[in-house]
Amino acid sequence: MIKINIGLKGSGKTPKLIEAVNAAIDIEKGNVVCITEGNRLMHDITQKARMINTEHFDIKNMDVFEGLLCGIIAQDFDVTHIFIDSIFKSVPSATMEDLEGFITRLEKLEDEFNVSFTIMVSAEESAAGENVKKYIG
Repeated sequence: MIKINIGLKGSGKTPKLIEAVNAAIDIEKGNVVCITEGNRLMHDITQKARMINTEHFDIKNMDVFEGLLCGIIAQDFDVTHIFIDSIFKSVPSATMEDLEGFITRLEKLEDEFNVSFTIMVSAEESAAGENVKKYIG
């Protein structure tokens, strides 16, 4: 499953993410990972979730970010859900067009490794292309 929450800053995406991560801990059969830029969610998300702060990595583009995801999956085949908060903060150079291609690669990771992804995107929904729109929910 891929799910995308999209909206401008202040539209309530982060509280939804916190709720979804904490709920996933109770229902997922494997490990839950939350990727965010900075430590701001550390006290809101249960410590049972694996938190990854992208400030510790030099993420230049979506290819490098995909490499990070692959490393997470390769290191722990029990990962069942990866939550990504504010993807454009973790990958500052990325655009909506980059996100379109990235979704195709996520679909392959989802199929091959049975990992679900939930992504928070700070943008107007009208800016989303077809690949992104099919996962907005």
